[in-house]
Amino acid sequence: MQREYFSIANITIVLIYPEAPYNLSLSPAMEEFRIKKAETPDISFTVDTDSAYPSLNTYKRIFTTHPSGPWSIYSRPEGGYVIVFQNLQKEKNPHKVVIVDENFCKFHIYNKITPDNQLVPLEHPFDELALSGYLNLNRIGIILHSASVCINGRGYLFSGTSGSGKSTISELFLRDKDSLVLTDERVIIREHRGKLWAFGTPWHGTAKVHKNSGAPIEGIFFIKHGGENKATYLSKTDAINRLMVRCFPTFWNRSGMEFVLDFCIRIASEIACYELEFLPEFSVVRYIKDSFV
Repeated sequence: MQREYFSIANITIVLIYPEAPYNLSLSPAMEEFRIKKAETPDISFTVDTDSAYPSLNTYKRIFTTHPSGPWSIYSRPEGGYVIVFQNLQKEKNPHKVVIVDENFCKFHIYNKITPDNQLVPLEHPFDELALSGYLNLNRIGIILHSASVCINGRGYLFSGTSGSGKSTISELFLRDKDSLVLTDERVIIREHRGKLWAFGTPWHGTAKVHKNSGAPIEGIFFIKHGGENKATYLSKTDAINRLMVRCFPTFWNRSGMEFVLDFCIRIASEIACYELEFLPEFSVVRYIKDSFV
């Protein structure tokens, strides 16, 4: 068996897959998160290309993204979960089935080689779903729909839904010599060195920014396009609500959901949160640096 190692937000991962005359396909962004080796990885993905996919007859479906989404999750009587990837509108049968333990640490991936001789074990959204479940179920942190910028060693998050301007702000900060853009789309928030830190992830947006680095969080801005650059301080309750609708909780696990709520309360209690109306021009970079850095 072959092994590849990765680290995302200090979470170490091993991908174990059989030797064979095919091409292992990983996203280019994952190369930024590759490491030489991890002695005791936090997460293991073991790929099985030969066995038949397990039957789902004895499992109970507990959450689905169908009909428009690509996956469903089932509970197993013996413990743990089964994740099934299938586009019901296009696929007669699943193209990937994953058995995972109750803590989202050990994944057994049933995955066939594609007709063009590719093995694609960690395609999106499976990789993000796996990390999100691991973070929530082990009470470590969350994934937030947000860009993240490190300025002079401090992290600033620019969170928003699709189209709110995360990639635009990221591209503007890329022009600033004092700033390091960690991600333009997804950020992991977790405790590190006694503080809440933001870490870049491989799941980038249109600006294609994915740095394997992190920074302690100084402020969070919930962004929207506007006619001026203006930040308005948010109450704790408002900030919690906005965090909850922009993160990726385990809707299918009550304990994981309770942790996400508690963690969002902690974030809003420890980090100043603002609504940021901004102009899509470099002036917003100067505004943030002059007012908050």
